[in-house]
Amino acid sequence: MGGTVLYIDPWSGVAGDMLLAALLDAARDHPSVSALLAEAVDSLRLRGVVVNVSRGSEWGLSCTKVKVREEEAPPLRGFDDLAAVIAGSGLADSLKQRATAALRTLVEVEASVHGVALEDVHLHEVGAADTLVDVVGTLVLVDALGVQRVYVGEIPVGGGTVRLAHGQVGVPAPATVRLLEGYRVRGGPEPKELTTPTGALLVRALGAIQGPLPTLTIRHVGYGAGELRLESGPNVLRVIVGEESGPAGYSVQVPGAQTECVVELVTNLDDVTPEVVGYAVGRLRGSGALDVWTSSADFKKDRPGCILHVLVSEERVAEAAAIIFEETGSLGLRSHMWTRHVLERGWEPVEVGGFQVRVKWGRLGERIVSLAPEYDDAARVADQRKIPLRDVAELALRAARLKLGLDKEVEEGSDDRGR
Repeated sequence: MGGTVLYIDPWSGVAGDMLLAALLDAARDHPSVSALLAEAVDSLRLRGVVVNVSRGSEWGLSCTKVKVREEEAPPLRGFDDLAAVIAGSGLADSLKQRATAALRTLVEVEASVHGVALEDVHLHEVGAADTLVDVVGTLVLVDALGVQRVYVGEIPVGGGTVRLAHGQVGVPAPATVRLLEGYRVRGGPEPKELTTPTGALLVRALGAIQGPLPTLTIRHVGYGAGELRLESGPNVLRVIVGEESGPAGYSVQVPGAQTECVVELVTNLDDVTPEVVGYAVGRLRGSGALDVWTSSADFKKDRPGCILHVLVSEERVAEAAAIIFEETGSLGLRSHMWTRHVLERGWEPVEVGGFQVRVKWGRLGERIVSLAPEYDDAARVADQRKIPLRDVAELALRAARLKLGLDKEVEEGSDDRGR
């Protein structure tokens, strides 16, 4: 693909202060980058907050450490408080949007974990100034280093238990688990909290693609130390910044969308019955394939057939390939890795005719840009109430827009344009 990439090498887990420190360490020969961080932190106007950056060593490994200290007890902050701090800062608008979107994700996860509304979440650990500094500082440094794509290795989360404001919980913490959905993690190597909610949030907010170190020309390497003392080795996070080597092409960044790598498996089928193809498609979908589809084609000797396409995550390639070979009798298949941009998505249940219909939503940054009723739910209501499916879908969409406050946003936008 080409371009500047950041590889997060989390052999001791990921914490927000470790990632920020590692990026500072990578840019230690560029004072202007450190100055950008100081300027960004100052612009947040966090009274009584001091950010100490120091150089030291962990188990003989030279590294940077960041410590955020508050002279007074930090107040409990909810999302509106965090968003107000960012909105009132001197950050560029694009950084404000990304930082606010990241913090909103964190607060939404906490709200989901505790079963409360977003506005009722007042976070102890997350509301502290260090979270704001970690999130804003990381985004500033990633931009300053010219990073176009982010990769991350397998993430160790630790083990044991950790005491939070709501009591003692297992490691990884509930919010960390939710934020790392879709990423490969492993327990250990020590019974401590190695990956924190803020660290997990930053991995997700940066759209990190999971995989091994890509082929690249190394430009900068940084090591960021954490607070914990480990028995097995240095508690540091390594980052590598370099120019990725790959086929000619271009990189597309979609602000507000998540980026991941997927593999497309393709095979030509010209001597397989439709029943066999259909069964193979069903098995592939049931095995966890992201998508499966066929397209018609003509092959040698003018025989009509189809091309089978299967989209899977990297870890499911072997399983999907085995199903294709077993069920279709194909003697070969092709594979290609793609970069996929996906929206954050979720479900909003609404009531139509006395029945529940789930409406899937897709969010780009802070905006919900996609709504779609679940077909099976809508079809059940249509059958029970003897009304057209399209009417059920329309009612479900209308209820979801009202519940999510989207109609209000449209009305306010119309009023603004009128003025």
